Amino acid sequence: MKREEAVEWLRQVSGTVYHNPSEPEGPNAWVAVVRAPAVRGRRGKLILAFGKSLEQAASHAESQYQELWSDSAVLH
Repeated sequence: MKREEAVEWLRQVSGTVYHNPSEPEGPNAWVAVVRAPAVRGRRGKLILAFGKSLEQAASHAESQYQELWSDSAVLH
């Protein structure tokens, strides 16, 4: 995922990304926060995804988001 794609996806899902200045290059340097909406009677979820870069954190968040949606489709 490129930076522009990451930023656009975060906008689409009303997500936020934070950078940890005390660990600017570490594995948890960036965190993407996304609220996955409630689906078919199931409560919404809060996704926290960490990464070494904005792109990596957003990509991890998107993977979790897609997994939640696919799991909900299987249930119903």
